[in-house]
Amino acid sequence: MREPIKFYKYLSAIQLMPSTAEIIRKLWSEQQVVFETDYEEEFEAVFSRPGGLFDVVIRSVQEPVGFITLKNEKQGIYSIVNDTAVNPHPTFANTPGHGIEVKKSYRKKGIGAALLSLGIGMAQQDYQTKNTPVPFKVVATDISKLGLGCYRTFGFLIQEGIQVSTGEYTNLHAVPDVNIRPWKMPLPLRLIKKFKRHA
Repeated sequence: MREPIKFYKYLSAIQLMPSTAEIIRKLWSEQQVVFETDYEEEFEAVFSRPGGLFDVVIRSVQEPVGFITLKNEKQGIYSIVNDTAVNPHPTFANTPGHGIEVKKSYRKKGIGAALLSLGIGMAQQDYQTKNTPVPFKVVATDISKLGLGCYRTFGFLIQEGIQVSTGEYTNLHAVPDVNIRPWKMPLPLRLIKKFKRHA
């Protein structure tokens, strides 16, 4: 049984839990990481390289909940896939061409930002193994109005278009911490969970 790794939104100066950078290194070397949020919800991130792409899927205990797929465009540039011929996930059959997707029932929980963090982390790891002098960059195209706020908050430089926008992430040395927010549970279930945590 793999030991889960916990992510915390606010890390203190003497925090003993691994940093997001450590988690990304483990995902790069071992291809999967089981982790709990600070609300004790368990998730798993799985990394693979189908056809030379960089692919991260986040799974809950029950099902896959989202994925991100990036492509190495060379010269230090990685793109979030935008190609209708690419659809590497049978469980996400209706998303050809989407380089990042979160199932509808899991949206607005921080899953998209977690996928961005882990996907960019994989690109950073690959870039560093290349030992190349060209600048690092992750490019996102066809960003819809729905996703624009997430990319901005994340640190992408956005060029807005009429229908869709493009964005670039250029910080080689940092990604925001993964922070998957809790589901909205009925009050009785929240009280039971709180009691179990302190028992």
